[in-house]
Amino acid sequence: MVITWSRMLPRMYYSPWYDSPNTFQLVIAYDPSRYQTFAMYHYMDMGWDNEFTRRRSMIGYFSYKYTQEESRQLAPSMKRTAFRMQYRRGNTGTNGRYMFTVASGSHEVNYDQKCLNWFAGEMNWLWDLRFFLSWRLPCPCDIRLADMDSRWRFDWRLYYRTNYEKMCFYERIPWWFASQECCYNDWGSLITSTDGRGSHVSLVHRRWPVAHEVYDVQPKQWCCQFSDNCELFTYLRPIDYCWGYIPPFLGWFYGDPHIRTLDGFQYTFNGLGEYTLVETTHDNFTLQGRTAKARDANGTEMDATVFSAFAARDVDSDTVHIGMNAARDGLEIFINGDPTTDWFNTANLTDDKEFDNVTLTKTNVTQIKASYKTGFSLTIGVSARQLDITVGAPDKFKNHTKGLMGVFNGDATDDLLPPGENAVPLSNSSSEKTIFYEFGELWRILAVDSLFYYASGESYSTFENKEFKPRFLEDVLNNMTKAEREKAEKTCGENKECLFDFAVTANASPNITVDKTFNVTVGEENTLTVTTFDADGDTVTVTKNKNGPNDATFTGGEYKWKPTNMDPVNISFTASDGKGGVAAADVSVNLCDCSGHGECLFDLLADGYELKQTFRIVQCNCSTGWEAINECDPAKPTHDCEQICVDESHGFTCTCKDGYRLLTNNKNCTDVDECDEGTSHCEQTCNNTVGSFVCSCVDGYTLNTGDNKTCSINDDLKTKCANKNCSYNCKETANNEVKCFCQSGYKLGDNAQSCDGKYCVLVGVFVSC
Repeated sequence: MVITWSRMLPRMYYSPWYDSPNTFQLVIAYDPSRYQTFAMYHYMDMGWDNEFTRRRSMIGYFSYKYTQEESRQLAPSMKRTAFRMQYRRGNTGTNGRYMFTVASGSHEVNYDQKCLNWFAGEMNWLWDLRFFLSWRLPCPCDIRLADMDSRWRFDWRLYYRTNYEKMCFYERIPWWFASQECCYNDWGSLITSTDGRGSHVSLVHRRWPVAHEVYDVQPKQWCCQFSDNCELFTYLRPIDYCWGYIPPFLGWFYGDPHIRTLDGFQYTFNGLGEYTLVETTHDNFTLQGRTAKARDANGTEMDATVFSAFAARDVDSDTVHIGMNAARDGLEIFINGDPTTDWFNTANLTDDKEFDNVTLTKTNVTQIKASYKTGFSLTIGVSARQLDITVGAPDKFKNHTKGLMGVFNGDATDDLLPPGENAVPLSNSSSEKTIFYEFGELWRILAVDSLFYYASGESYSTFENKEFKPRFLEDVLNNMTKAEREKAEKTCGENKECLFDFAVTANASPNITVDKTFNVTVGEENTLTVTTFDADGDTVTVTKNKNGPNDATFTGGEYKWKPTNMDPVNISFTASDGKGGVAAADVSVNLCDCSGHGECLFDLLADGYELKQTFRIVQCNCSTGWEAINECDPAKPTHDCEQICVDESHGFTCTCKDGYRLLTNNKNCTDVDECDEGTSHCEQTCNNTVGSFVCSCVDGYTLNTGDNKTCSINDDLKTKCANKNCSYNCKETANNEVKCFCQSGYKLGDNAQSCDGKYCVLVGVFVSC
């Protein structure tokens, strides 16, 4: 509040034309964060003369403070200098200006006000917020899945800062700059409570720690911890319930190039050169592999190959090259051709190093993980003079991959698909020679497409060898003596990969024996025994796959697991003799939960499960007085789902139709406003409907029937727009005026031609690009 006394006279009877009046101001300001009121006096033009008025003047203020009267006089008060205040330096450091605290209340911070102010500021940018949040990943449903999914990173900083209480993960490489935070309780379950402890979106990723603190951490404390306004925070930073989360699918290469596709088919390929392992039809992820001749323990080259380097690039990412060193006992790493090996050799375990849209993590002294923006991950290690790799692929790339790792679609029968638009996949029963010439060799890359690093004196031709002819298993077996073949078959059984390694390298791969099926009951400790044998007498090391249950133990060949829920798992083991001999074994899991009131029927699978799956839930034979209930049976439903009930062996879950979202009561559904949330991807105009949305175009444009989202300009309007130099395009107004405009998600720039907003967005007072 500002009060001005303008041209004040000493006495009422003074002439209005008195030429020496006084003019001064009072400014009263309130600071809600400190509950304090301030008064500022500004003496602007003091013309009164004490000789003329013949009176002394008091200058100061009178107020109530803590319900007590308080007054204060300034030093010139009652003195002649009081009439020349504009020339005196006040306590503000400026002539004629004084400021005082005239009222004060509690010194506690008003967190309600802070939360409300933050909420009001963020609401100004609601559309931008919804757009960025639409790109976030759903949370893994439990901490085990989060730990195995390389798209997520554990927040050690928060864990230590909260005295080991908060166990949260966040997106390793986010789209745009928003990121999902996923927090888990001591039981490993996702926290979805609305009291601020749960799993919220972060508008600003942790790579910008200061902005993240200002726009996410502090507002969460103001609204959820220090006041009762958490619903405001969760409106702008929604809670995630893990709906739609699908763990990545894994494929791998090990030993002499034994390949397991993303759909699980295994075969051997011994080409010599550089090949396409994975290539996507969108988002441009490419993984290439380089092979070299295998060497025996004495360093002699053999007629077999091993992987010696991998190179990969994601959309807009740096190019990563990871290969074996010259001694074949360590890694060499290059980013865009620049050496990065020194960082790896000196880094601590779990240390990260970020590059453009790819993060490297040291997972072992001889192993590294590369995590990409699109969700792909590569875990690469060196052992026994060769490289092994595990590839993680997100579900969104189903039906969008090709290469030596196959067509990722859940169907292993079409994985041997050669390149070419009209190519037909080979049969999985094809001979090794047929797979080599009619599939594998066709995925050899061209020099212009290579992502690999080449040292001085090296080039693509250094590693290309189309004349190399490996020894094929069928030929090797036919050329073996009866005694040699009997020894090989005794050692390897029907394992083709083991037979090949034994015949070619003269080193018998270890034999690993484990039950192919593991019958498991929830709440009970279940044991699986793993044994190995090596015909050469080599020491064999067995490891369990890191993507199995976190609470399982493996000691002395005994694998023990006591499951607490029905979440899907993968269990497998790898055996190595340290000389290049490697064997792997996958185990199918039959999981049962009769709640202690029945018998597990491990020979009868629950509805929806098939024998070809490696994880299956089985049926129960209930005890007397107990009944297996299908809560979703339409004839006698016992569920309260509003739309869709999904029966499970251990109960039921409610889901919603496309275009709807499950409410927090896990029963009812609400319409998703795809237009408001920015998930429709309409090019121009979005119209929300119940359970869906409809895209449309402005006048002069036609909706493309191919995707019903994008728009094409009509010829007549295109002619009118030709000279407008619009960044996007133009439209005709009601006044027949042609003006530039922008597609959805962009804003017209100050020059009325360019479009801004996709890469640099203003949120509050923070700009991130």
